[in-house]
Amino acid sequence: MKVLVVEDNNEKYNRVHALLERAGVATNEITHVIAAAPAYQHLRNTQFDLMLLDVNIPRRLGDAQAQRGGGLELLRELGRETDLRRPTYIVGLTAYEDVVAEFGSAFEEQLWSLVHYTESSDQWIAQLLVKVNYIQAANRSRNFSDGETYGCDLAIITALDTVEADAVQALPLSWETLRLQHDETRYLSGTLSKADGTKSIIAASAPRMGIPASAVLSTKVIQQFRPRYIAMVGICAGRKDKVSFGDLIVADPTWDWGSGKLISEDGSPKFLPSPHQLDLDPDTASLLRGMAKDAAMLGEIKRAAKGNKPKTELSVHVGPLVSGAAVVAHKPTFDGLLDQHRGILGVDMEAYAVAAAAIGSGKPRPRFVVIKGVSDYADENKDDDFQEYAASASALFLLHAAKEFL
Repeated sequence: MKVLVVEDNNEKYNRVHALLERAGVATNEITHVIAAAPAYQHLRNTQFDLMLLDVNIPRRLGDAQAQRGGGLELLRELGRETDLRRPTYIVGLTAYEDVVAEFGSAFEEQLWSLVHYTESSDQWIAQLLVKVNYIQAANRSRNFSDGETYGCDLAIITALDTVEADAVQALPLSWETLRLQHDETRYLSGTLSKADGTKSIIAASAPRMGIPASAVLSTKVIQQFRPRYIAMVGICAGRKDKVSFGDLIVADPTWDWGSGKLISEDGSPKFLPSPHQLDLDPDTASLLRGMAKDAAMLGEIKRAAKGNKPKTELSVHVGPLVSGAAVVAHKPTFDGLLDQHRGILGVDMEAYAVAAAAIGSGKPRPRFVVIKGVSDYADENKDDDFQEYAASASALFLLHAAKEFL
C-alpha cells in the first residue's frame, strides 16, 4: 500500500506516520512532502493508494508560509485532465476547525472526506484507521497471487449468519463491512493489534449450512484474500460420554462421514465408508493442545462468553470431528459413525469443507483450524439452549489462539 502524505507540520506528520505503521503500512511505502510542487512530481511518477492532504500547504519548497487552501488547488488539479496519476483515495487533514467549515464542502463534492486533526482527541485516528484498513482489504481482494505472498493473516468462516456470525462480530476487531465488485457475499474486515504489528482479519458467513455452501465460501475467500490461516467457529453436536455442553472441539482430523459406497448385501443396502481424513497442521495442533491446559484462560473465556452457560467448566478437546450432509439428531446414527473412527468427539456439517478447501487451494495455501462448541448430543433431545454460548466460546478461543499463532 503506497501512501503520499502532503503535510508541512513535522509533529503532525510524525503522528500520522506512527498511525500508518501501526496499521501495517511499511515505512518505505510512505512518501512525505511538505509542499505542493514536490507532491505534483511524485504524482506524475507513482500510483498511490492513498493521499493524506493538508489543506494549508506551501506551494513550493522554501516558501515561508503555508497557503490557506493550498491543498485544495492540488485536489482540483487532480480532477482535470493532466499527466498526474490520481490516488485511489484522498483524505484531507487539517488542525483548524474554521478550515473544516470553509473547505469541507469542496472535499465532499468529490466524495472525499476532510478529517479534523486534534492533539486532544483520537477520533481522527479511528477515522484514518478505518480508511487504511478498508484500502488494505480492497487491495488484497483484487491482487493476483504470486504463489508466495499471503494477502491477509486470518479468515474466519461461519456456517450461519445468525448465532455463529454474531459471535464473530462481537469480537473486538474493529470490524468494517467490505463489499467486493460482482460478489454478493458480505465480508467483514477487521484488525488485531499485537506487539509485532497489526494483523488483518476477514470474516464471512455461508448462505446456508452444509458441506457444499461452506466449501464454496472457503474457496472464494482463499482465492480473494489469500489468508495465512482459515478458521471456522460455531456449533456442533458432541459425543455424550466424551464431552460436555459448551465444550470446544478442535477438529483433528476431520472427514466426510458420507463418503463411501452403498452396496447390496442379502437384498439389503449396506454402506461401506471410505473416509478421506484431513489432519490439523502439527504445529497448530501442538499450540492448541497447550492452550487447552490453560485453566485461567478457559475460565476467562467462559465468563466473557454470551448466552446460557452450562454448569461444567469449559474444556477444549483436540480430536476427530466428522462432517456430514445432514443434521444428526438420532443417537443410533451417531453411534454408527464410531465404526469409522472410535475416537470421534463430535459431528457437524462443515468442518471437512473448510479443511478440504484449504488443502486443495493454490499456493500459498492457508492452514486450517476448525473450533466448534458443543450445543447438543445429536440425539432426540436436540435443542438450542446452549447454541449462543457454544458459538461465543468458540469465537473467543479462536481470538486467544490468533494472538499466539499470527
